[in-house]
Order: sequence, then structure tokens, then C-alpha cells
Amino acid sequence: MKLSRRHLIATAAATLAAPAVRAAEPVTLRMSWWGGNDIHKAQLEALRRFEARHPSIRVKAEYTGWAGHLERLTTQIAGDTAPDLMQINWNWLVLFSRDGRGFYDLAKLRDVIDMSGFNAETLSFGTMRGALNGLPLSMAARLFYFNATTFAKAKLAVPKSWDELLAAGPKFRANLGADFHPLDLNLQDVVALGRTWIVQQTGLPLVDEQNRRLNATEAQMIEIARLYQSMVQGGVIPSARERASYGNVPPQEMRPWITGHYAGIHQWVSAINKATDTLEPGQQVTLAPFPLRDGAKDAGLLYRPAMLFAINAGTAHPREAATLMNFLLNDPDAVRAMSARRGAPASRKAREILGRDGALKGLGWDGTKQIESLPNSVRESGFFEHPRVRDGFIDIFEMLGYGQLTAEEAGARMYRDVGAILQRVMR
Repeated sequence: MKLSRRHLIATAAATLAAPAVRAAEPVTLRMSWWGGNDIHKAQLEALRRFEARHPSIRVKAEYTGWAGHLERLTTQIAGDTAPDLMQINWNWLVLFSRDGRGFYDLAKLRDVIDMSGFNAETLSFGTMRGALNGLPLSMAARLFYFNATTFAKAKLAVPKSWDELLAAGPKFRANLGADFHPLDLNLQDVVALGRTWIVQQTGLPLVDEQNRRLNATEAQMIEIARLYQSMVQGGVIPSARERASYGNVPPQEMRPWITGHYAGIHQWVSAINKATDTLEPGQQVTLAPFPLRDGAKDAGLLYRPAMLFAINAGTAHPREAATLMNFLLNDPDAVRAMSARRGAPASRKAREILGRDGALKGLGWDGTKQIESLPNSVRESGFFEHPRVRDGFIDIFEMLGYGQLTAEEAGARMYRDVGAILQRVMR
């Protein structure tokens, strides 16, 4: 049927008067993380690939170095301005989500996030009060790495036991001089090593979360104070005063580490590359066998997620944030962009992708395999790394290191004072 001119004009007018149909506005997510420049570059590339795949989602990146990141996130969470997706440290779960409600329950997003690559044990580390608050990017523990070049100069093999490590101090001093040490430990490292020493003896976590106390006797706390003191006196590690003379800098930026004068570190497997990257040319670092005390049934590893991804409990866009998390953890494009810069992926699927590419190699991967080969069933409470608990230990070791306390007084103080701190922070 032929339409009249009047009808065509009326139809055109109605069309012009109708409101235009607009495409849905893109969702904008905020994502935060910490790391070095290599992490930032790789993460930004992964986000670029995500946005290319999901044009309806934009991601605003918020990234920093490690220093100050917790303080910034604490302020954001307190002010309800936290990012939609965030990288968090494992021990922050006890700070922000003791009841399991501080972060979004990822179990509600299983139709968006593929969790089939994570085993039950790995998922348990991100679970608080039955709520799945975070998915680990990688799993980590502190291992012993030694500068084989310096040990060769000292005419020593890399230590394979506690006895060999403790005996190396006097030999370093005799063969290389008083400014050489087989191992460098800052006071936080000392606390971690002391924990390993006790757990290898007791087979129990150091923090008894159920009874809100230390799972150790006063005599055992005195024992680790004496261990620290003997390592300093024997030249195994530098004294607190010697370390302080180089400034308050990360271990990998200590001048004696860079030059090989400090020939060992007790470092997270996920962070070993940043330590070796600062060495002067011509030095070779090797992973050492993990020392075990006689009769130890557990290695006493401080084993836990190196970091996790979590979603803001109050996000307006949980499914979009979950889509981004799933992409970063499982998609080959994102996995290849990040590679193993945060350690060997916790996800079996991501690990298989990098394995096929030949990207799982070097000290970090060697460390992951060592962790998986050691007796490792003791799971430490997140409260061991609570800032107040950590600082309580460090303050006492600092007083011991500067001669303000005897080993007996320091051990008694740790048993009493840190126990009291646990009582307060676990209320």
C-alpha cells in the first residue's frame, strides 16, 4: 500500500521527537595493588587486555610500592572508599574481616569465577568464618638463599643444616673478615626464623588462636633469644647496630648484600627475584636445603598466600569485579602478561599455561618445588603477622640487640608481653 505524503511527514516527525536510544554506559571499576615497576607494567598490560576483551568495563588502576599501602587501604576501608577489586596480604584478613564480612563472599560468584584450579587447602587460606574472602595469586614461604660466590671465597659449601649455618660465621670472619656474614636478617626476619626454630621442635603453630596465647613456653622463648644472640656473637648475622649503620632500607637494597658481604637471606620465595636483581655482576645465588632440627616432623615453614585478590564487600559492581578477577587468575592473556612475577601461580590452570610456555623456572620455581617437598602441615594463625604482635616481638629483639636486655629477660618479655598483646587483639 502506498503511503500518503501526509502520513510520511507525520511518521518522520514522530521519529525525530522520540528520545534517542543510547548504549549502556561502561562500568568503571577501581583496582589496587602494590609492587615494583615490573609488577606495575605487567599488571597494566593485563588490564589493557581485559578492557579489549570487555569493552563495557573500564578499570581505573591504583598502584603503589609496598611502603604505606596498608595504611592507605585501611583509610579507604574505614571511609567506605575502597577499590572494587584489591590485592591484599593474607594477614589483613584478621584485620578487616574477622567475621568474614569485611570482603565480598566469593562463593556467591562461583558462576563468574572459575575456581576449579584451586584445591580445598588453598581456598581455606582465603576463608574467614565460612566466607570465601580472597583467592590466592600464589603461595609462599620463607626459604634460605645463599650467595655461592661469596661462600666459595670463604672456602665453604652452602650450609645444608642448622649446625653448618651456625659454624659458618666464625669461618667467614677468619677467611674473609669481620664485615662478611653468611646470613643477613633484619629483626622481622629474626622473628620469622625464631618461629621456625620453635615449630620444628613443637610441631605446633606459634600462636594458639583458640586460647589467645603463644603455643610455647617461656623457656622456649628464651631459647630463641639466645639463638639470636649467639648468631650475632658468632658472626653468622650482622648486629643490630651494624645493620642500622646502612640505613632503614629493604634487605635487597643493603649495600653489603649487593656486594656479597652479606651472603644469605631468609626470603619469601615469591620475592627472591627482586633480591637477586640488585646484586653486582658476577655473583650467583643458590637455593639452600631447608635446615631441619633433629627429630623435626614439620619444617616450620611460614606457609601462606603471598597475596590474594579480594572484592570490596560494598562494591556496586560485584559481577563485573568478579569478571575481572576471573580474567586475571585464569585467562591465558592475563596469565602470560603477569607470568610468574608474583611467584608460581596458585591456580593449577594458570600454572599449566606458564608450564607449557617454559616460564616456570629459576630460583622462584625451585623454591616452590622445595616447599612442596618438605613436611609442611602446621598452619600458622594470621595473628602471628598482626602488626601489633609483629612490633611486640621486634621491639624486644631490638632491645636485646642493643644490649638493653639479656637473652633471659628478652625471652621472658616475649612470653609475657606478646601473650598480653594476643589477648588484646583477639578480643
